[in-house]
Amino acid sequence: MKDQNSPVVFFYVQHLLGIGHAFRAARVARALTQSGFKVHLIWGGTTVSNLDLTGLEVKRLTPVRAGNAEFSELVHEDGRTFTDQDKNFRKEQLISHYREVDPDILITEAFPFGRRQMRFELLPLLEAATSSSKKPLVVSSIRDIMQEGRREKAVRESLDAVHDRFDLVLVHGDPSLVRIEDTLQGAGEILAKIRYTGLVTPHIAPIGKAEAEQVDVLVSAGGGAVGFQLMEAAKSAMAFSKKFPRNWCLSAGTELPETDFQKLCEDCPTGMRIVRFLPDTLQAMQACKVSVSRSGYNTVADLLRAKCAAVLVPFTGGRETEQLKRAELMAAKGVALMIHPDELSPQKLAETVDQASETDRAKTSLQLNGAIRSAEILLAEFQLRNS
Repeated sequence: MKDQNSPVVFFYVQHLLGIGHAFRAARVARALTQSGFKVHLIWGGTTVSNLDLTGLEVKRLTPVRAGNAEFSELVHEDGRTFTDQDKNFRKEQLISHYREVDPDILITEAFPFGRRQMRFELLPLLEAATSSSKKPLVVSSIRDIMQEGRREKAVRESLDAVHDRFDLVLVHGDPSLVRIEDTLQGAGEILAKIRYTGLVTPHIAPIGKAEAEQVDVLVSAGGGAVGFQLMEAAKSAMAFSKKFPRNWCLSAGTELPETDFQKLCEDCPTGMRIVRFLPDTLQAMQACKVSVSRSGYNTVADLLRAKCAAVLVPFTGGRETEQLKRAELMAAKGVALMIHPDELSPQKLAETVDQASETDRAKTSLQLNGAIRSAEILLAEFQLRNS
């Protein structure tokens, strides 16, 4: 029998535009390590600042990212086209790492429901895994709300991949908020393989006023790749706020292009601070009077932990539907106020910030320990398989 105290995990993570996926995957990977797994994190994207990879064995592939918000092309860090030759080299890197690690468990973040651009390496990886003599437990790790309006062919390919190649699908959400079949076409075919983990959120420690970032209104854009419009509106909104005419902080994000960041910093209003990122956004949310942000998975996870008054402005560019759905759900739960991006203006943002400050900070009964629960589910499945 295998040593059940230290199963080896091969965890593939690839962020292409936003970085929320990377933070969620890292939280799950750290929880696995803390639960006794030996985790090899296979990192395919660019370097992400302030990401905690403690305890993980990180193997880096040649970095690649999306060239635009439509994900229609892959490029190098410097913007050069990622060629067929580059793809073949990365595929060989990935397969080589897999054979070296020889894992008990293979996890793909998002795939086969996302990361279709990476099929050139993920399909060969799955073939290597499922055809090997030591077949690992194959797991997909996905968020709770999927991109809607996908083409029928793409949906069929995803479902077929789960049928043929995957043992489990970890859905990092609480079914009392949203069920996977609400946003994933054909999910009824694979419900037997679905395991809900609860939301993957950070742990938060109580802080005193002396330790906290003393900000009235915190405006954050996550990684910042799609945050410039929100930052521009927030920069002008402070002047219209009746309750908070000063003491705003704008955290633009590390992925915002430098030219946009410099433009944002020009003529910064008195009483406002504009930074690339804060050392601890969660702590800042906990201490602020109102948080303004996009509504990506990780941002909402932070808000739920911080229990702060919040205004959500979802990103809806390209074919994006997930953030709007999440913001609507949070607004319906009374957790946050929402501004549709088509209605965003400095005046509207200031008015909504003032309104949010007068509402009770909503409590929630949602399951928020998704990282730990993921580890528990995988350990139980691994032990059952090897008993």
